[in-house]
Amino acid sequence: MARREILNPDIDPMAVIDELAQGAVTDGRGLTLGDVAGHRRDRFFTLWRALHLLGGLAKRGLLRPTDQLEVVGARVQDNQAIGVFQAAHVLPCDFRLNGGEKAGLHALFASPIIAGNVKAHLFGRTNAVHRLVNYVDSRCEDHGWCDAFRIAIDRLVGGAPPEVVFRRDLVPAYAAAVASAREAFERDISKAERGFIDTPVLLAPNGLPARPRGQDFRISDKLKDPRARAANKAAVLQVYAEYRLGPAGVSPAEMDAAARELDAWAELERQWRSKHA
Repeated sequence: MARREILNPDIDPMAVIDELAQGAVTDGRGLTLGDVAGHRRDRFFTLWRALHLLGGLAKRGLLRPTDQLEVVGARVQDNQAIGVFQAAHVLPCDFRLNGGEKAGLHALFASPIIAGNVKAHLFGRTNAVHRLVNYVDSRCEDHGWCDAFRIAIDRLVGGAPPEVVFRRDLVPAYAAAVASAREAFERDISKAERGFIDTPVLLAPNGLPARPRGQDFRISDKLKDPRARAANKAAVLQVYAEYRLGPAGVSPAEMDAAARELDAWAELERQWRSKHA
């Protein structure tokens, strides 16, 4: 795997804790998952932004139908997390353009300012969430998020408006990927694990679970305790339930402003190229 560029290599534990505390949810057994709803909304908002930037490049002839996009893993990451929390990317993948040596769509941009913004605010953008949340992200990426993103860009290059591609193509494809990933996950839940998942959690007088939660967050049979696996799988199901909400809650006003902003990025890139050709 190619070495990932970390934009902020110095971890600030208090900043991570502050991020986790804002809008954070817990599972039914007291495990902090992070702001799962905010992570979901940020995914769709950043997709919207990315589509308007790439659509702006396409209508200016800076991204052409003959260009070949290859899906690659994340090449840039804005921050890091701590402990069992991970910096989860909000975009599902990055791309290599036309087989170039440099992977990552930021390499497409000649303007260093726009390239830096693409790194920090689009393809490198992350949220701090529990590793079980990032696990769900990975499964959804495998079940169609990456392909949906690539196909959406193909549609943009073919002349489709970004807002149409987002609503008619990308949002339904994302929903299908979540459904597919969840169905595959549920098929692997054993009868014993299902029994533990469906059993109400007994609470102590202080409102916390009476049985301490294990800190082994594996979901495979390598974790021998079925009760512990069930607790982890219940948290995963909670994340899938959140992801079924799609782009619900993303502000239309913010989306409109972002569409104008990212199209302006594309225009600034055009102007840079014309001046520095």
